Amino acid sequence: MAERLVLHIGVQKSGTTYLQQLMQHRAHELAKIGVLYQLPSRRRLRTNRINHHELATYGLLGTEYSWVSEQQAEKERGWWERLQDRVHGWRGTAIVSAEALSVIRADAARRTVEAFGCPDNTDILITARGLGKLLPSAWQQHLRNGRSANFESFLNQRARERSMGWDVLEKDPQTPMWRAFALGRLAERWASVVGTDRVTVITNPGSPPEQLWSRFLDAAAVDGTKLSAPEKTPVHGGVTMAEAEILNSLNLNLTSAGWSVPAIKRLDKRIIDAFGERAERGPRVSIPEGHREQVEQWNDEVIAELRRSGVRVTGSIDELGYSSGSEPDAPTVGDVAEAAGIAGKVATEWASEQAAPDS
Repeated sequence: MAERLVLHIGVQKSGTTYLQQLMQHRAHELAKIGVLYQLPSRRRLRTNRINHHELATYGLLGTEYSWVSEQQAEKERGWWERLQDRVHGWRGTAIVSAEALSVIRADAARRTVEAFGCPDNTDILITARGLGKLLPSAWQQHLRNGRSANFESFLNQRARERSMGWDVLEKDPQTPMWRAFALGRLAERWASVVGTDRVTVITNPGSPPEQLWSRFLDAAAVDGTKLSAPEKTPVHGGVTMAEAEILNSLNLNLTSAGWSVPAIKRLDKRIIDAFGERAERGPRVSIPEGHREQVEQWNDEVIAELRRSGVRVTGSIDELGYSSGSEPDAPTVGDVAEAAGIAGKVATEWASEQAAPDS
């Protein structure tokens, strides 16, 4: 049985992919100092996925995740059992990292901790950013997933969810986002399982990314002396405002034309890769002007709830702040036109490689 479990539960868009990539690449070095970061099979490692532990939790929690079918849960059952067995058999500290755990409800959180077998010695780590960063990133991910919605509509939906009240949000499986992004409530939910003193929120300073790695190791009580982050470790970058607007329009039109979501995602990935090759891409995604005051209010509430939770914070709560005056200017017509040109070029090349779209 592992002497201690460190359960990193996200949240999404807080640097989790960066940390998972580092731990995956340093799994052997971690093992040498008594820390388990379990890798999947070689077949899985050959894919481009990093969130392997998240997939394993599908095998435990299944449809607790609103996007996971019973068939997918069954498919991941063997990987879950492998991860569980390795944690049970490890003598030392085991780290499990799965950002989707931030959205699960209280009963599922308790079930997860108990399933790993050391409920009295489990530490919960939550990497965090403020809503001024999380909401733009979440909208971008919505588009990357082949979906369409302008940013205003996306935020209006978040407002409708909040208006339902926290009693509903804590229980409704179809409203996962606020269970994660309301950091104080997230911390309290897991503290109810492991205790307040076993929950740590790690603020993401943004730059340099290596500082997040250092904070994570400190919070996990892992000696990072020989585990410094390589300078060239890639950081999961986002798209700009102009690029996001083009993706939204493209996804909407392709959906109307009968394309499947997987086909749209494949094309979007090619386009996003091409966007990233440009030196000048325009301003980052910003909160729409009509929503800034509301997002600032939401963020202030999140910070106040986090302070009241009493959990440990590694970093500074001030790094979670949001000010409506910090938003960049809107993209120019030229920014949008250039992004559209890149998307059109990639789409034309992609179409020439396909006999017909996968619809």
